[in-house]
Amino acid sequence: MQKSKIKKISIFYHLPFNDFISRFYLMDNLSTIEISEKIFRETKISISPRAIQKRLKGLGLIRSFSDAFNIAIKKGRKSYAHLRKSIKSCELRRGINLRLRYEIFKRDGFKCVLCGNTPKESRLVIDHIIPVVDGGTNDFLNLRTLCFDCNQGKMISEERKR
Repeated sequence: MQKSKIKKISIFYHLPFNDFISRFYLMDNLSTIEISEKIFRETKISISPRAIQKRLKGLGLIRSFSDAFNIAIKKGRKSYAHLRKSIKSCELRRGINLRLRYEIFKRDGFKCVLCGNTPKESRLVIDHIIPVVDGGTNDFLNLRTLCFDCNQGKMISEERKR
């Protein structure tokens, strides 16, 4: 970096250059790119992020990769959703116990809520209104009674939507 740029920036911020870039970096959790952009926006003086990074490294203020990643996640610049281990829908479906199943059947009059079939006409199943894979829960209000055929037909029509 040119000394004249550093001097102009220090005068603008009323602080020594090292003090305000370390404040931006540590207290405001700004990246070197954000610091560079902030300086340019406020002073119209261009300093490369690499030059700021070298200065911070000279001061012993470099973040670990995990710290930088966590800050980026908090600011919404990064996501670790792709790193999460996926949860199988069969693991989420656990918990519809016999008592809850019976309460759902009883609430729905032991009939399919779509076509009206009874257990004599078709096998009845418990269905999630909002699918488990889309964030649906085993909550009483998210469950309903369907016959096997309606449940299969619903699954086919949902696959076509995607």
